[in-house]
Amino acid sequence: MPEIRVDEHLGRIYGERYRLVSSVGTGASARVYMAEDMSLRRKVAVKTLHPGLVADEQFRRRFLAEAQVAAQLSDPHLLAVYDWGEHDNEAYLVTELLAGGSLRDMLSAGTRLSTAQALLVGLNAAQGLAVAHARGLVHRDIKPANLLFDENGRVRIADFGIARAVAESAWTEPEGALIGTVRYAAPEQAVGGEVDGRADVYSLALTLIEAVTGEVPLVSATPIATMLQRQRIDVVVPDELGPLKGVLTAAGRADRLMRPTAAGFVQGLRVAAAELSRPEPLPLVLHGEAPSAGPSDEVALFDADTEVIDLSGRRTGDHTLIHDMVIDGDGLDMAEEERRPRRKWPFFLVMLLAIAGAAGYFGYQYYDQEIRIPTHVVDNYVDQALVDVENSIEVNRWSLSVTEIRQDGTVAGIVLEQSPPGGTVLEENQLITLIVSLGQEMRIVPQLQGLTVDEATNAITAAGFVVGAIDDTVYDEAVPIGTVLTASSEVGGEAETGTSIDLTVSAGPEPRLMPDITKQPEADATLALEELGFVVVREEASSDDIAEGLVISATPDVGTALPRGSEAIIVVSTGLPYLEVPDVVGLSAANAADKLEAAGFVVSDTNGPPNSPVLATDPPAGEFHRKGTSIVIFTRR
Repeated sequence: MPEIRVDEHLGRIYGERYRLVSSVGTGASARVYMAEDMSLRRKVAVKTLHPGLVADEQFRRRFLAEAQVAAQLSDPHLLAVYDWGEHDNEAYLVTELLAGGSLRDMLSAGTRLSTAQALLVGLNAAQGLAVAHARGLVHRDIKPANLLFDENGRVRIADFGIARAVAESAWTEPEGALIGTVRYAAPEQAVGGEVDGRADVYSLALTLIEAVTGEVPLVSATPIATMLQRQRIDVVVPDELGPLKGVLTAAGRADRLMRPTAAGFVQGLRVAAAELSRPEPLPLVLHGEAPSAGPSDEVALFDADTEVIDLSGRRTGDHTLIHDMVIDGDGLDMAEEERRPRRKWPFFLVMLLAIAGAAGYFGYQYYDQEIRIPTHVVDNYVDQALVDVENSIEVNRWSLSVTEIRQDGTVAGIVLEQSPPGGTVLEENQLITLIVSLGQEMRIVPQLQGLTVDEATNAITAAGFVVGAIDDTVYDEAVPIGTVLTASSEVGGEAETGTSIDLTVSAGPEPRLMPDITKQPEADATLALEELGFVVVREEASSDDIAEGLVISATPDVGTALPRGSEAIIVVSTGLPYLEVPDVVGLSAANAADKLEAAGFVVSDTNGPPNSPVLATDPPAGEFHRKGTSIVIFTRR
């Protein structure tokens, strides 16, 4: 009997709100469950990330920052993020639950999309990417598994923010997981180069090619070989991609600067749409009890005025049926003509039609000359300021649609792309679409506090910013000199590429001023110096003026400013000096007294006749005694 494994996660409640009901799928770093939101009584998807990721503090910070940004995105082509948090050493993300499966589900089921279906999927995804890139969020892991569908076949991009958080963590995915990402990765993702939204465009192009052909371009035997090949070679798009070949070729350039942005990719797909039939409904791989997908609602792709033959055999512009019509160079096939009943028209009806035709002709001439809608030549608005372009468009009576995006190397308010292009002759009241810069892309401010100036400079540059003013005059008792105290931009927040970040750097502890400690007791002077942060070095010296145990002098001089930890030398008095008693034997008592007193001693008494020679002294000659010691002279009797 086969072993039955029960998922121990089922039934758990995350965030005191989301009860896991059933497993949807498992990946290298996460599991996805259908869950019940017990507060709002709705079904949601809960993605639980590997416990090893939560142990990485860098991942936790990045995951929180990216989840907050992703939750603020609102677009029909981005999977809605409802909530996020941690539970039993697992990070989790709560999103809307889609029933239409993923593009990977379709491809794994053996399905290949038509060119028109691939265009529809690509347009949905590129529109979502353009919105996310405008907010400074790059996906980094676009692939079929991350293109999800609702029950009506509309694409939602999943996992925004998770890829970057995992990539910057110290956690290692299981063996074999890397190749799943490399299959769709842009060349710059493997060499530590700058990764922007054009990496997502590259990955989406590979995904669309696989959706039609079943093969991912430029995949070698190993991940390293794959990325080396992509760094040297542009993607060659197969001919079966038809009208999509041009825009996919541009998106598959090895040099990211040669690729279109997501907004430019949208424009290229829209141009290609004019050459394609309306797509058949997508063959969704439904999860649960979702209804079958109906016809695509992306009608705006195929303009009603564009004459395109679709699979049903109808002309989308004028809806003329062509099922039974065989057309050659001379008009209708004769067999068709023979099947038509012949009719005889009265002469007066023919005349009436002739009169009506003449009236129509002259009416057209009048309309053409008198009331024809005026036209104007569209200027090239690219690189112009929007405020200037708006005036030109208003003068020419055109309608204006503006899409604002963020893109590195651009200036806010400047037109990046336009449709129709400059030089087009356009009637009044027609629409001009402009893509206008909101400024450079938004980037996450890195952690700078606690770094050295060199480390902070490297971090700022790597994040796409520039180092501004550095204030190194702020003293701090705890932070070493040269270490960053604060930055002008908040860590984890967003700022435009190229934003100048000012730094406040510790100047170390404030310098100490040498106090006046002379004539103070040694203990008091030492305590005062040590409290200021000086290292006390003690020396001794005798003094005629300073009593024993008091400070005679100190170095450096009073008022000198020195760093904390500097040495302060104090000279402590040992009292009066010790002097050698001179030899005065044989001298008269008077002469001996003069010599002793000249040496610093005091003659207190003379024992014997004062005019007799000195026999000895007490203390005797040669001994050392303090200056001022009393000496008794002994003379011969």
